[in-house]
Amino acid sequence: MDMMNKKLTALFLPCLAAILLAVGCKKEEFQQLPHGEPVPYIDTVKHDLNILLAMSPYKLFYAAWQKSHVSEVMTANGGSYKYTVLAPDDAAMQAAGFTADAIGTKTAEELDSLVLFHVLEEQLDTLVLRKQKGNTRKKSLLYNRDLKEDLNTIGSNVTYPVDYNYKHYVSTAANGSLVVDGKTIGATKPFYATNGVIWPVNALPQRPTQHVLDLMATDPRFSVFSELYRQTFDLWLEASMASFPRTTFANLETVDGLVRTEAFFAPTNEAFRNAGFNSVADLMTLNERSMPYFDWDYFEMRNGMFVTDTLLSYHVWGRFYAPTGGWGPGATSFAVFFTNELTNELIGDFSVNTVTYDGLPAYKMPLLFGKTSSGQISVKAKGSTSPDAIITEGDIMTFEGPVHAVDHLLIPKDLRLN
Repeated sequence: MDMMNKKLTALFLPCLAAILLAVGCKKEEFQQLPHGEPVPYIDTVKHDLNILLAMSPYKLFYAAWQKSHVSEVMTANGGSYKYTVLAPDDAAMQAAGFTADAIGTKTAEELDSLVLFHVLEEQLDTLVLRKQKGNTRKKSLLYNRDLKEDLNTIGSNVTYPVDYNYKHYVSTAANGSLVVDGKTIGATKPFYATNGVIWPVNALPQRPTQHVLDLMATDPRFSVFSELYRQTFDLWLEASMASFPRTTFANLETVDGLVRTEAFFAPTNEAFRNAGFNSVADLMTLNERSMPYFDWDYFEMRNGMFVTDTLLSYHVWGRFYAPTGGWGPGATSFAVFFTNELTNELIGDFSVNTVTYDGLPAYKMPLLFGKTSSGQISVKAKGSTSPDAIITEGDIMTFEGPVHAVDHLLIPKDLRLN
């Protein structure tokens, strides 16, 4: 009997405690008064991306979506894929010229270049983005079959030319907003579908339509560099009898349709003037100090760089100065950095060139970054006493990567200009 009483007591006491707690919570002083209107819960994950876009306020983008081939591309990929759709709001579409009338006149192929560029081949994880440092590269559904890029296949260290893919470089700002290709364009929280996520954006990411050298040739801000590049290229071609490749600025060139990807600090005409060069003729006079020439005795090129190559060497991350062993300077690292990444904390220890086969150390970032009082990004070569270069426009998209226009030259510390 005592045993039965103990069992009943053991059951009764917890029940009594629960009843007292429930009764106590009914007292007015502990009640939370309701406020605001009830928010209906909508389980968006019940729907796929197509249905969610149809239900969304992004009517102009959805009109382009419907007319494009995006559904066929996604179907061809298979049902296991999940995507991220960067969905521009109607104001962004109109600002970019994609009004309802304009969309109605465009072909499906023309709209593919818009819609496929806004769809990433994977679902972005907001928690992962918040934890990462810097941007991460993501492939879109848009390809250019006329261009090639070298990529390593899975499980291989050998690169192969593949069709060029239009990529995005994404991260999140401190407040959680989405950053795409260096620009904060997604302040609204994403919503999820059965086959991915829709991330509303308030501006269209810039799709590259030019090679970097074409940009230099067509933008008046860079006419001095463009003409300097042409003249030195022609002189090299003549001196080498077209038998030796000119490796200077090789990453800016497209050879046989193969694109090399790297960010570039593009010197404006103002940058040359600030360094005392008012014309291309002034720069070619500087080159007369030491000109490349062909050595017939050893059948090789001597003085492999023009003086202006040295002058501009840090504009391509200072790779020209990488330590060189018997097997070369080591492989170049993937240096596609947007303005949101140009900080010493983030890339100050970045290896511009990797360890050589001879065991020479990796060549570390030779540039210093800062910010002006107005928030502009500054950059200079380490140890240089020349004025800081200010990025006057950053993240100009080209096939080769982002171009950052600067108003001063990144002059090496030991280069004599006069």
